[in-house]
Amino acid sequence: MTGGETNPATPNALRLMAELEFLNELCHVVASNSELQPILDWIVQKTTGMFSADEGSIRLLGTEGQSTTLKTLIRRESPGIASGSWPPAIATSVMGYLMMKGEALATPDLLADPRFPALKSTDTRIRSVLAVPLKVENRFTGMLAVTQMMPGRQWKQDEVQLLSIVASNSAGVIEQARLRVEALEKQRLEEEARRFERELDLARDIQMSLLPPSSLRLGSWEACGRVVPARQVGGDAFDYFALGDGRLALAIADVSGKGVPAALLMANLQASVRAFCNGRLPIADAMHRVNQSVVRSASSGKFVTMFYGELDLEKRVMRYVNAGHNYPLIRRRDGALIELSEGGLPLGILENTAYVEGELPVTPEDSLLLFSDGVSEALDARGQEFGDERLRAVWQRGGDRQPAEVIDLLLSEVQAFRGPAVQSDDMTLVVVSSHP
Repeated sequence: MTGGETNPATPNALRLMAELEFLNELCHVVASNSELQPILDWIVQKTTGMFSADEGSIRLLGTEGQSTTLKTLIRRESPGIASGSWPPAIATSVMGYLMMKGEALATPDLLADPRFPALKSTDTRIRSVLAVPLKVENRFTGMLAVTQMMPGRQWKQDEVQLLSIVASNSAGVIEQARLRVEALEKQRLEEEARRFERELDLARDIQMSLLPPSSLRLGSWEACGRVVPARQVGGDAFDYFALGDGRLALAIADVSGKGVPAALLMANLQASVRAFCNGRLPIADAMHRVNQSVVRSASSGKFVTMFYGELDLEKRVMRYVNAGHNYPLIRRRDGALIELSEGGLPLGILENTAYVEGELPVTPEDSLLLFSDGVSEALDARGQEFGDERLRAVWQRGGDRQPAEVIDLLLSEVQAFRGPAVQSDDMTLVVVSSHP
């Protein structure tokens, strides 16, 4: 070689320069981006320019059943070239080929390629294709491709090698970025879940604070209630309070559904009960007004089952309305059980529902059990219900105990029946009995 002469770079040297330039810029891009999408954008844009192609695409194989994602970039806008995803048939065919063969696909015309006869009549801008697999530790993770809108481009071996090298260097970077994004998303979801749990705990505390804090004694009679919450905010509640003139008001209710909406509706119901069930209105009229309040505040499809009664201790009579709730059970001294079933529809269904007041005599030897369906419908590990019959049997043999003791007995029986099965619903119990 004489002085002043230059030796033109060989194809291998040009390819090596392109590889080094790509790797150098890729390092800078990865260092300056913590998200996956900017890295994909840069790789697509860079490879499209390196190969003077019309479009560049990255398609990543979804994880754990997720769909694949395709990133398509238009290098330059020209008549007839529009941005958008590959037609599903072409994307599936090319991805399938790369997965099966594990090698590059270079074709001057995809539609005329005998390896893809099913694509012959496909209407697409994807014609001349160079596509290579993305692999991490010999595991197929996606593809990198450059394409031409017009058929006929003959892809050189140096170009196939260059895109393969670009893909091999990009695959690990993409996988690390994807894992980083997944880790950040997992962290975000965990933080959101913890925040939501804190909010549910607060809502549960507020809900529990609206219940009577202790039992209530009126003369020789005592009312005691308890809610055993499930894992989330629920829609059970109970109440009891003195009305004057020797009368004791009793209420239990269960909102359809669970969660915060049910708890909010229950809080509204508790306020309505205190406002209208004040002992000055006939019970049926009071329940009619409570129902109207629920209809106006409940969202579509929500309703409430409720029992409300007034125990007149001097006249020894129980007057009540049962709005679709589980039938409370009066236990006579001899163990006989009487269901309190008179009433009407659950609250919140029809605004003008009329309710029927029930009445029956009581004596100091009688006792009353109110319960929610979370007790009778408690499930064991085989999906069998505790059931009304078991509940009635426990109440018959243990109803002469102190109210708190009866509640303990009933809950222990339900827990023994349920065994390792998870509690699926709130359980609410109220027991009223007379003890000197």
